Amino acid sequence: MEDERSAPARKPAQWMLIVFGGLGLYAVVVALLNSERVKVDFLFFSANIRLLILIFLCLGVGFAGGFLFDHWHRRRKRASAK
Repeated sequence: MEDERSAPARKPAQWMLIVFGGLGLYAVVVALLNSERVKVDFLFFSANIRLLILIFLCLGVGFAGGFLFDHWHRRRKRASAK
């Protein structure tokens, strides 16, 4: 009886293992396919960086911009409510 009770608890863990394993494999493939170097011209300088680093840099700038815009929008909304 103990085996029957513990079996359903293991299935979600197996699915999570499969999902995270798939995501890990996907991350490795993306890293390998985007390992070439590209020249990027910033405002005051240029740099040769890996394409994957550039992708992560753009994601970071996008998340930071979204966070700052949301913060600004909430403050403005609170100020107009007063």
